[in-house]
Amino acid sequence: MACEQPMVGLFSDQKAHQVGDIVTIKIVESSTATNKASTDTDRTSSMDASLEAFFNAEKKYPTDSPFFNPFSKVAGGLTSEFGGSGTTKRSGDLEAKIAALVTQVLPNGNLVLTGSREVLVNNENQIIQLSGVVRPRDISADNQVLSTYIADARIAYSGSGVVNNRQSTGWLSDLMMLVWPF
Repeated sequence: MACEQPMVGLFSDQKAHQVGDIVTIKIVESSTATNKASTDTDRTSSMDASLEAFFNAEKKYPTDSPFFNPFSKVAGGLTSEFGGSGTTKRSGDLEAKIAALVTQVLPNGNLVLTGSREVLVNNENQIIQLSGVVRPRDISADNQVLSTYIADARIAYSGSGVVNNRQSTGWLSDLMMLVWPF
């Protein structure tokens, strides 16, 4: 019976299909986004009101009085204008391979995957994290799947180290940008 075990491996499916199996994910992500907005507004309003007679009380206040006269003409106006525009462009590409573990088999047979890879080179730490759901039929015969076939994919690529730290502003600059009104 011990002789039959190696032969079973030759004819069985090597694709992941149960909890604990490992799948190789080929991450091939590319995204480009552009957002453009323009706003022009103009608003003008005016008001004109006067009270000429009110139970003969207007006779107590002569029209040429230098003080307050409640029967003089009241007028006001408001003009408001605004114009603004902005453009945002962003693009990104990520290519990597990562092994992910099957953590759950859903009732419909789909596989829940979770994986991470951490690489430390010259004190630069690069971390890739991935999770999502894949259909077993999307896994190739060599037990690989493209990231574009993963539903609910969450792919995070981050790093830390000297180079990454130089990519961000310092705390004093951040504080100045927060309170600076211009």
